[in-house]
Amino acid sequence: MSEKNLDYYIRKFTQLRIDRSHGRPAPHKPILLLSIIELIERGVISTNEIELTPEIVSTFLSYWNALYPDQKGIVALPFFHLKSDGFWHIVPNDGYEKSFNLIRHIKSSYQIRDMVRHAYLDKELFALLLLDKNRTMFRRVIINDYFDPEEKNRLVKAINLSRKAMKYEHLLIAEANEPYTANIPQERIRFKEKVREAGFRHLIMSIYNYTCSVCNMRILTLEGASVVDAAHIVPFSVSANDDIRNGIALCKLHHWSFDEGLISIDDSFRVMITPLLNAQRPTEWLLTGLKNKQIMLPQNETLYPAQEALHYHRENKFIK
Repeated sequence: MSEKNLDYYIRKFTQLRIDRSHGRPAPHKPILLLSIIELIERGVISTNEIELTPEIVSTFLSYWNALYPDQKGIVALPFFHLKSDGFWHIVPNDGYEKSFNLIRHIKSSYQIRDMVRHAYLDKELFALLLLDKNRTMFRRVIINDYFDPEEKNRLVKAINLSRKAMKYEHLLIAEANEPYTANIPQERIRFKEKVREAGFRHLIMSIYNYTCSVCNMRILTLEGASVVDAAHIVPFSVSANDDIRNGIALCKLHHWSFDEGLISIDDSFRVMITPLLNAQRPTEWLLTGLKNKQIMLPQNETLYPAQEALHYHRENKFIK
């Protein structure tokens, strides 16, 4: 049996068991592997227990949509079928051990959520992927072996965008250790709009665990849709400020309500409701019932919404 070293896994990556019946390799497994590599590089995947998280879904779809914007990408398919390649292993949830081994095809994305606890790589492969030079080599092999020249170009652009967004995220995290200021540091200006949007969104969604800070709603589909947005407290059109402390995660309803001034947040991080809304009207209970509710805050106190930003919202957006 071959030693499980770098060369061994390079060969495995070039010999993925994938559907070629349509005249070209199906891209699902290669895109999932590129996503895993990126998330290891970001530090999002830090242990060899790989759950089908929102980060994996969104990263997979960022690659997929760069290549096939008119086709639907379903990450659950390669997450399940990659086990046929020998280096990817799946741990079923309790009670699903026998039935899982009998399944040959996934009918629904939700089967993965219900049946699978996590996946893991061969320990030798995971150790190799912790090194930057190896990740670069694996990326090159995947891109060269499974994608045509136009697709390669799109993938390289997507990878570069992600890396720049990661640098922007690191900059924002470092700035969060300094006193909050509405002034925009010069370092941020050199980042392009797409990079800033991607970096800010990923940070806010991660910090709040894809959960609305006002109502604690967290609904995600395995096709990448989320009920929650990464919102600016002081509008970006006013401040151009992506400081983490000028951000908050809000569901669609509360994002709209916040932007329209129907709700705000006080100095104690409790929900304020405009007097325009009447608790006697049942149609408005979804908002009026939140009055004085403590919002969900990040675990790290340094990332709490800035009091200056909340004050601006109360004075300039909130309808008193």
